[in-house]
Amino acid sequence: MLVFNRGSASPKSNTMRHKNNYTAEEIADKIIRFSLSRSRRFIFISGNGGAGKTELSTMLSQRAQQHGHTNIIDMDDFVVDTALRSSATVTWNDPEKGPQSGRYTTAFPAAYFLPSVKAILYNIEKGSNYYHWPKKASNGADCRLLHGDAIVTIIDGSGTVFLNRNPTNSLSIFMQCNKELEIARRIARKRFSNEQDAGEVRKQFAERTSQYKVMIHPHITEYALVLESMADYSINVSRDDVGISDSL
Repeated sequence: MLVFNRGSASPKSNTMRHKNNYTAEEIADKIIRFSLSRSRRFIFISGNGGAGKTELSTMLSQRAQQHGHTNIIDMDDFVVDTALRSSATVTWNDPEKGPQSGRYTTAFPAAYFLPSVKAILYNIEKGSNYYHWPKKASNGADCRLLHGDAIVTIIDGSGTVFLNRNPTNSLSIFMQCNKELEIARRIARKRFSNEQDAGEVRKQFAERTSQYKVMIHPHITEYALVLESMADYSINVSRDDVGISDSL
């Protein structure tokens, strides 16, 4: 089996191969072949932090670009400002701890400008181009053209659970990783997030996970393909309702 480490351009060989365990590259190839053969123009990817959603989105886009235009829509571009969310209080009912209150994380629909995402997806579905201003854009030159004729549009982020996902023209993927792996990956990428050190990552983890269990994870049954990211960035197929992994 070939295993790619994040940020590495070269594969590392691994002679061990387990049932239902594949490289991310193998999974990405199969997903694109399935999507193109079944006219699934939209691929929605949700799951917990650190599960590899963004990495898979990038791989899917790279493979699809060989056949035509592709779009990637990052749900983080539509998240309400962190300061505003942190200043507001939300309540939820944790199945183990009972009623809880805390800050708004991206586990809640109110944390997103969902109408904006829906408008973009509607335009693309109707074949119209759309100029998107990403959150980190500083001027018009940073805008991205989203193609109305794209063969695949990938929507990446846990918040895709709050979007309409038509099974006749889309594929829904839910990615997971275990607690220890999520914490380790969040710490590793802390300089790219709002959490600036390992202590802050661990501090926010309990609240984030509690909200995730209540608001995001229950939607897993709505997703056709459930994947688990492993420590070596290989992927286990936990559930495949559409037969994507049959020929892997």
